[in-house]
Amino acid sequence: MKNNRFGILLISALVIGAVALALFGPHIFSKKVSKNVTYVQQTADAAVTSKGVVESEDEVQLGSQVAGIIRAVRAKEGDPVRKGQPLVILDSGKAQARVKQAEAQERESRERLMELEKGPRSEDIEIARDRAKRAEVVYNQAKDEFQSQERLYRKDATTLIELERAQGRMKTEAEELKSAESNLQKLLKGERQEQIEQAKAEVARNSADKNYSQELLKEYIVSSPIDGVVSARQKEAGEIVDIGTPLMKLINPQKMRIRAEIEETDVGKVKDGQAVEVTSDAYRGKVYRGNVYKIFPDVKKKAQKTFDPMASFDVNTQQIYIRLDDFTGLKDGMTVTVRYLK
Repeated sequence: MKNNRFGILLISALVIGAVALALFGPHIFSKKVSKNVTYVQQTADAAVTSKGVVESEDEVQLGSQVAGIIRAVRAKEGDPVRKGQPLVILDSGKAQARVKQAEAQERESRERLMELEKGPRSEDIEIARDRAKRAEVVYNQAKDEFQSQERLYRKDATTLIELERAQGRMKTEAEELKSAESNLQKLLKGERQEQIEQAKAEVARNSADKNYSQELLKEYIVSSPIDGVVSARQKEAGEIVDIGTPLMKLINPQKMRIRAEIEETDVGKVKDGQAVEVTSDAYRGKVYRGNVYKIFPDVKKKAQKTFDPMASFDVNTQQIYIRLDDFTGLKDGMTVTVRYLK
């Protein structure tokens, strides 16, 4: 009895399994095959794409080299500029005053050196000799007066105040005589070589200060280092700037490129010289053609911003430079899509 019941259950299970396999088996296997085929097909046909930004190969960010107040900005966005053209003028009143002071100090030190190298004039020696003689006469008179007051004081014929006054005058005239005689001896012997060397060193210091002040003055006029176009004007007249403050961005529109980033999963799939197709939302339907000309060896965090709010920056990318056959219509800073052809 038990064996019959077991046999009935086994037969029922086999029948149910066969029915289920007949109904759902083809659908299950077709999905598996379809997925495998689709995956292989996508891998075979997929092309590497990335976002890129149009930029100039020759781009300059002008910055202030000094702190001060902007007096004038002589170019606006979109204006063409020439190399050496003054673009931003800063107030240089204090710098000009420093230049004049440095020039005066250098001039005085040079005149002093010339006097030392020429040596004393005969007229100067005679003047010094006359001064020494007069100083000696005056000192002797003051000395005699002091000795006279000293004798009178011992006889109580004069006051201590008069004695001290005579003594003070004698000391003053003694110093004057010493100075006059020293000056005469210096002129007779001529200037010593060490004094001339000291004067030369002073000239060198003052000359260096003058040159530095003159070079610093030039920093108050910020000129264009390239032929190009003003891409951005970041400061206006009247604003206060510090050293390093950005003033103006310049680009050379004749030397453009595309800077693109491919994700690290695509590293190795793009080669130097590889052909590309570039499209822009600004010109739908238009395709620009060009080639990869530089692939950076390192992989870094994604730097380019996109308008996709779902785009993640927590990915690593490799930077690519692309040169197009024609950049007509594309502007500095525009975002484009790059498709790397096989």
